Amino acid sequence: MEQKLSYEALEASHEKYRSLVENANDSIFVVQDGFVKYANPKALEVSGASIEQLGKLHFTEYLHPEERALVAERHMRRLKGEQLPSVYPIRIKNRQGEIIWSELNSVMIQWEGKPATLNVIREIGGQKLLEENAFQTESLSALRTLAGGLAHSLNNLLMGIQGRVSLLSGLIGSEDKPKDYLQGIEACVREATRLTKQVEGFAQSGNYMVSDLDLNEVIEAVLKDFGRIDKPVSLEIHFASGLWKVAADRTQMELVIMNLLLNAWQAIDQSGRVAISTENVIMPEPRSAVHAQYTPNYVKCCVQDSGCGISAEDRSRIYEPFFTTKDMARHRGLGLSSVYGIIKNHNGLIDIESEVNAGTRASIFLPAAL
Repeated sequence: MEQKLSYEALEASHEKYRSLVENANDSIFVVQDGFVKYANPKALEVSGASIEQLGKLHFTEYLHPEERALVAERHMRRLKGEQLPSVYPIRIKNRQGEIIWSELNSVMIQWEGKPATLNVIREIGGQKLLEENAFQTESLSALRTLAGGLAHSLNNLLMGIQGRVSLLSGLIGSEDKPKDYLQGIEACVREATRLTKQVEGFAQSGNYMVSDLDLNEVIEAVLKDFGRIDKPVSLEIHFASGLWKVAADRTQMELVIMNLLLNAWQAIDQSGRVAISTENVIMPEPRSAVHAQYTPNYVKCCVQDSGCGISAEDRSRIYEPFFTTKDMARHRGLGLSSVYGIIKNHNGLIDIESEVNAGTRASIFLPAAL
């Protein structure tokens, strides 16, 4: 009788732990001899493969190429009994081919009588994004202050130039040559004024008219102009239904979307693909005070292209004013610098993922107006 009760208690215990693993929101899997021997439903969902398919490829194939050597080395050292940090960040590829920042917790176990590792992967993409944006904010703070001051001074000078041009136009009558010169000066003033507005956007010093916006509607309005661009680029649109509203300045949001689309378009040499999508996302709560105005609910807009991509060296400078990887003759305005400033001024986040010859994914996150 006691033996029967002990057996039933053991079965109940096994069922309890099986239920915990099968319903976990983290990817849990066992690696032995370089291959996955067991994976819970979450791991199968992320990889997009069956357990049979997982067992045919070395487990590092599901990682970012730059992570494979390090993870494989640590896996082998762990199997040899070396003491290593059990938790460290890695990048994995999900079934859509997206790179996701995650946290790997790995320990050595015995699996069917042989050494193996039990691995738990938790996605920390939101946490990583919060930390990176906090770092960017701190790094560019002084530069934004300088840019704001310069933009204000330039605006004053441009107003003086414009005023004197208007006075001269009234004095010289309708003579052709002087009029042409004055109109040329006015055109230069208008272009310079446009650039100073972008500098103000980067410096977070613009005057915004905030209202509750449907980002899908804003994008649709911008796409009407973008559609006139004469380059064989395939445009894919994926709008989320039931998208949360955002509290934002419509004109500034249109500028952000247009800049992201133009960057994607210019990254494509001959023909290619640009995809724009929206979705509601919930960020994890930060483990440290990396984002003072933290809110869990965000609206995400993503612009992805199949273009030339950006090198790791250039990615560290993409938010700098007037930095460009394009031909200077084609470079106009501040691009990502103004996008960065506008999104930051709306308490949002920005994330750029790119690899050379593999395209770029630019994502903006705006707090939902719930």
